[in-house]
Amino acid sequence: MKTVSIHISSRQTKGFSFFEMMMFIAILGIIVAILVPMWSNNDSFYAARDRRNAQELVSICTMAQAAGLDFVENETNIVEILRNISRGRLVERGAMKGRSFSVPGLSEEDLNGAAGYVSLQNGELRYSYEVQVRRPGGTSL
Repeated sequence: MKTVSIHISSRQTKGFSFFEMMMFIAILGIIVAILVPMWSNNDSFYAARDRRNAQELVSICTMAQAAGLDFVENETNIVEILRNISRGRLVERGAMKGRSFSVPGLSEEDLNGAAGYVSLQNGELRYSYEVQVRRPGGTSL
């Protein structure tokens, strides 16, 4: 009788191949790239949003003043002025009669954030890239 010997390769894998390691590192890198912005400080996002809202509110106020509306009207509280601009008003006479000036859709948080970049000077709103220091009464220093 003939004996058949079966030779099974005794190569045992003792680790990962180079390709497997590179795939793991690539997947790990993608996961980290997605998660790091979530953990980072979101203040820059909120500051950019507040600056954009402040610019919009000051621009609308300036255009309304040119059309004959005065949102400031002896008001010294910046947040209240911005709230009035957000609500808006209608021009009642002159060349812009019937035109409405407003910035709808801003929340109270948006208005308070935008107020940090707005100051009141000589009866006009002024935008500043820097955050304005506020006194408890709501007017800037």
